[in-house]
Amino acid sequence: MASLMQLFAGANFRLTIQRYCDEHGWRIHDLNDRRAVLRFTMQSGRSQTLYIIKYETTLEFSVPSMFGFDTIDAIPHYISTLLLKRSSQKKLGFWCIEEIGGKQVYSCMHNAEMQLIDSNYFAALVQALVTECDEFEGVILKMLNG
Repeated sequence: MASLMQLFAGANFRLTIQRYCDEHGWRIHDLNDRRAVLRFTMQSGRSQTLYIIKYETTLEFSVPSMFGFDTIDAIPHYISTLLLKRSSQKKLGFWCIEEIGGKQVYSCMHNAEMQLIDSNYFAALVQALVTECDEFEGVILKMLNG
């Protein structure tokens, strides 16, 4: 397992992310020694952006939704309840609220130990998170428009 950990150490983070994305045919929007940004055009026609941030021994995968609120009090709590229920049914990813650009944003996230992340696990995580976020957005947009 130590060898998988080394894949993300130092500058290897860039090389490993690039290789994993190449293996799955994904283009990288932005990449440095600590962070990667991938963008996906979904079947819905919407775009999903996935962020990967490197910490000491963990990688944080995060897909912010399009739904942001000015304050915690402005968040529709029935949606939070729906997302907590969805989180309990998922093996990869969980819903949270992140502060992004001064807004409180629903995000689908997963934290994984570097020593566990091979190319297949990487692909499964990425696909699960962007799909979950896109499905959630579709449900909420349908509710708002219907």
